[in-house]
Amino acid sequence: MIKRGQVTIFIIVGIIIASVVLIYLIVARPEFIDPQRGRPGFEGCVEDSLEVAINELALNGGYINPDFFYLYLGQEIPYLCYTNEFYDTCVVQEPFLKQHFEKNIKSRISKNVEECYKNSIDELRSRGLEVSEGSVDFDVAIRPSEVNVTINAPTNIGTSSFKKFNAKVNSPIYDMLMISTSVLQYETKLGDSDISSLMAVYPDYIINKLKQGDGTKIYVIESKVYETKFQFASRSLAWPAGYDI
Repeated sequence: MIKRGQVTIFIIVGIIIASVVLIYLIVARPEFIDPQRGRPGFEGCVEDSLEVAINELALNGGYINPDFFYLYLGQEIPYLCYTNEFYDTCVVQEPFLKQHFEKNIKSRISKNVEECYKNSIDELRSRGLEVSEGSVDFDVAIRPSEVNVTINAPTNIGTSSFKKFNAKVNSPIYDMLMISTSVLQYETKLGDSDISSLMAVYPDYIINKLKQGDGTKIYVIESKVYETKFQFASRSLAWPAGYDI
């Protein structure tokens, strides 16, 4: 009977300890919890910044500030494929379009990630919690239907340690980059593209090709599900003035 009583006491003590730890983690771990959204505040802050960055970069062909572009209706549309010669096909300006987009997302949101982290740390400290922070580093990965940000930010809250955080937004940008890559392959090999065939393969997207007087074509890819729009310019197999093909 004594042994059974001891076992019972150990079990009760174990449950109490586990409950205390769980309550501490729920309270202490990220105020990083945003009560209004019911999701981690730090990660949620990064997700908001990520979504804005994706849409802004998509309108600029993946560039933050394009320096080689076609001015169309007041917009600087970057050339992703170009030749200044007549009767010649273009040369791709960004051979690795997905990596190019990922790199510029990282540059675009870098400051925001730091600010989101600092604000979360400040919020924890304002609650009287003992917090030690580390340096922040992160990677961006564009995947089918989503964009992920993996954040390495070693953080100690009391006796608990946290290191990895993840932010993710649903996005059509992966498909848009694949469509753009196919268009660029057409442009480099044939000097033009078959957008009807591409829309048959990608029925959730609208692809417009807007021909300009100097042989430049503006491609605009729109998602039917999301508001994202990806656009870029190409000049390939251009003909002199007076010729029309």
